[in-house]
Amino acid sequence: MKANKKRKEVLLDEETIMMLEEKAKKQGRNLKNYMEYVLTEKANDILSEPKALEIKKALRISKSQSDKGLVKSHENVINAAKKRVNESSVDKAS
Repeated sequence: MKANKKRKEVLLDEETIMMLEEKAKKQGRNLKNYMEYVLTEKANDILSEPKALEIKKALRISKSQSDKGLVKSHENVINAAKKRVNESSVDKAS
């Protein structure tokens, strides 16, 4: 687990809180822990999407080039990755 954590306030209606509390109890978790778990799982799902994988690959390439002294700006690397993804994407709307 990452050592750097960030606190965010989330405002939800009472009905949503009650539903989440019930799900948390069924899993033997408290509400806060359950919400963190759900959000982490959702973030991990996003990271497995093709566009996210392409961007992660671009970042690894950028780090490798930086380590070798062949530095490209982070913005250039990300824009190039996005361009490649969009050119090969069937779903141009996303």
